[in-house]
Amino acid sequence: MRRILVTCGETSGDEHAARLVAAIRRREPGTQVTALGGGELAAAGADVRFDIDAYSCMGFAEIVRKLPRVLSLERRLARMLRGGRFDLFVPVDYPGLNLRLARAARRAGVPVLYFISPQVWAWAGWRTGGMKRRVDLMAVIFPFEAAYYRRAGIPVFFAGHPLVERIPPRSGPKEAPAAGDAFEVVLFPGSRGQEVERHAGPMLRAAEILHRRYPRARFLIGKAPLIGEHELRIPEAMRGYAAVTEAGVAALGRAALVISASGTATLQTALSGTPMVVVYRTSLPTYLAARTLITIPWIAMPNVLAGSALVPELIQGRASPALIAAAGEGLLEDAPRYRSVSQRLLALRPVLERKDGLETLARIALAMARGEKAHRLVDEYEHAPSQTHSNG
Repeated sequence: MRRILVTCGETSGDEHAARLVAAIRRREPGTQVTALGGGELAAAGADVRFDIDAYSCMGFAEIVRKLPRVLSLERRLARMLRGGRFDLFVPVDYPGLNLRLARAARRAGVPVLYFISPQVWAWAGWRTGGMKRRVDLMAVIFPFEAAYYRRAGIPVFFAGHPLVERIPPRSGPKEAPAAGDAFEVVLFPGSRGQEVERHAGPMLRAAEILHRRYPRARFLIGKAPLIGEHELRIPEAMRGYAAVTEAGVAALGRAALVISASGTATLQTALSGTPMVVVYRTSLPTYLAARTLITIPWIAMPNVLAGSALVPELIQGRASPALIAAAGEGLLEDAPRYRSVSQRLLALRPVLERKDGLETLARIALAMARGEKAHRLVDEYEHAPSQTHSNG
């Protein structure tokens, strides 16, 4: 029986980790998985000892407030790793905590399979040296990350992006709504309370502006699993044309426009082919610190993947209701641009695909838990992914 520790710090990490855990348990149902996670990991069969809702935080200023709680959590998890309970450690993104735990795991002789790379390629390239010492295998979901880690000398496996399997492909690009048409706009203010607090107000006021321009438009406010409906307060005047919803794949398929906080939702939107406006606001200290660290010109993953400003980004002071509404109107009113953006978003799907990538990663994880070397496993699977270890 294999014993695995999984740690993630936010909703998207919980979702991606759950899919990997489910794949592992399909191959070896008796595998015991202990987790820092949420409802998705619990549903996949993990024993969620620590709930991410109690520890989730974002940004430099915000981390300070929860630091004592996070440090206490880190000490407990490090003790568990040192106690010889686990055959494999799978940290998922969340670098502040997970890179320190990876060091504790390596010192305890527990192999480390890091799933979902921290975005060190965007803001902290200096960290790759430490990662090389602490991580046995980096499992990435973007192809350019694989090239990045190979250059750094870190064993890496491109698993494909889990969202590709969840969002069905479209047969063709979306078309802009015709004048006078009814259509839907989805607002994604974020998956964490701090994001919702900063984004929901400007997005809702932008929706009011857009509704005056498009009286038949309906607005759906996407609620992430960790967000309560009380955090998404719709003004009384908007109740007739706005509603809170889970805003899943079906809503994205119908939507004519998405206004989203930067994050996983932008990639979900891209795979649905829906033109979008990306916004992001954070505390001033966090923003100023980020400006000195970020080394790429875009923050929205569709733009990073496209290598151009494919969708509008409105950051910090520019994420105002008037500018958000104007950017949305600019897409809706320019039918050729709208269609082109939709087509280019859909073209990102093949870049993110890898047939059986997650199932292969599950086989690699179990092999690492048995003591097999990561770099040999990667070489083996990369050369013959469909034949090697077919029985796990």
